[in-house]
Amino acid sequence: MTDRLAGVVARLQNLPSLSLPTDYPRPTEGTRLIEAAHVADLSTQTASSLMRLALYTEDDDGDDEDNDDKTQTQQPPSAFHLLLSAFVVLLHRYTGDTDIVIGSSSATVREPLVLRLAIDPSDPFWAIVRRVQQVENEAEANAVPFDTLRRALSKGSHEAEEEEAAPLFRVRFFDETDQVKDPNFIRTTQLTSDLTIFITRPPTTTTRTSLAPRISLRIIYNSLLFSQKRISYVIEQLSVLLRKVSLNPLAPVGSVPLLTPSQSSALPVPTVDLDWCGWKGAITDVFSLKARSYPGRPCVIQGVPTTHRLEEVAQSSVTYTYGQIRRAANTLAHHLIAGGIQREEVVMVYAHRSVELVVAVMAVLKAGATFSVIGNVDLNLYLQNLTLIAFKTLPILQVVKLSIFKSPSLVASLF
Repeated sequence: MTDRLAGVVARLQNLPSLSLPTDYPRPTEGTRLIEAAHVADLSTQTASSLMRLALYTEDDDGDDEDNDDKTQTQQPPSAFHLLLSAFVVLLHRYTGDTDIVIGSSSATVREPLVLRLAIDPSDPFWAIVRRVQQVENEAEANAVPFDTLRRALSKGSHEAEEEEAAPLFRVRFFDETDQVKDPNFIRTTQLTSDLTIFITRPPTTTTRTSLAPRISLRIIYNSLLFSQKRISYVIEQLSVLLRKVSLNPLAPVGSVPLLTPSQSSALPVPTVDLDWCGWKGAITDVFSLKARSYPGRPCVIQGVPTTHRLEEVAQSSVTYTYGQIRRAANTLAHHLIAGGIQREEVVMVYAHRSVELVVAVMAVLKAGATFSVIGNVDLNLYLQNLTLIAFKTLPILQVVKLSIFKSPSLVASLF
């Protein structure tokens, strides 16, 4: 007993902490659990994939003479081994961890098992299956009571003395037909387990049913962390993974596609024309088409103060049509191009929020440049002489004065 315990403790030193991605934030104060269950039957296609994998041997892909010794010593995997291997691959793909710890049950011993499995993205799936079998055999040969193991691992730990020790694992994988001797094992690890999968098989059916095994999965999960849709995705991806690797058991587990049909229908296809939400062209093209079609329609209505700013302000308004804005923008755009503005260069615009700003922005875009509006004009300057300065950062400086109050004729000539 002492030698077995020492061996298990040595194997489980420095256990990693699995951190599954969750749908909801993990509670920060203590450990909270609201348990939920989800039951699903594996499809006939997935069951057939399990049967195909169970019949696979290394002889199918190698030299018979080289593999004779291996096949004589290694037993064919059971459906439990295959499902557990697929679950380990999913945990690795979800987290990126290469050191996975799972609580499990055994068909030969009544003590619960703590399985520590190494996995790499380049590992063939069949290598993971054989590793699961090997680690399970070693754990069964050195099985010890779980409470004894937990006390031995936490012995001398400051974490265990000051507060509740970290859980040995956060996921569990059981066969419901296995009998666990320790009745407290499931109860004591329930609070700290994020996800638990129970494998069950219905009673034996008649010979008229499919040869593929009928297997159901019952998943117990913490609903504070995961949504029911997430659990459904886990089952779907488990089925997809088994179907893929049954066609090529030597495929590297890091490159096996996990996209399910339901996920595929929800994701956009990069090769499909997205139509850009019915994109009709650049804003300048849309504006010009509108202005040519309806040149007399109002485009900008600007309020103009008629009294001193210290007195009661009575405002009138000036209306500018689409045709006027288009002609003014075209005039200023040609002026900028003649001054040397190049495509994608930055033009700084210093102006009050007014019709002149609208003209300046449209003109800059028509010239193929981009604009940046800076500052606001002081009210005194606004009343005296509204100045719009559009200049290229380097090296050209263009100044356009639109004195809408002082020189109405200039405005008329520009519009």
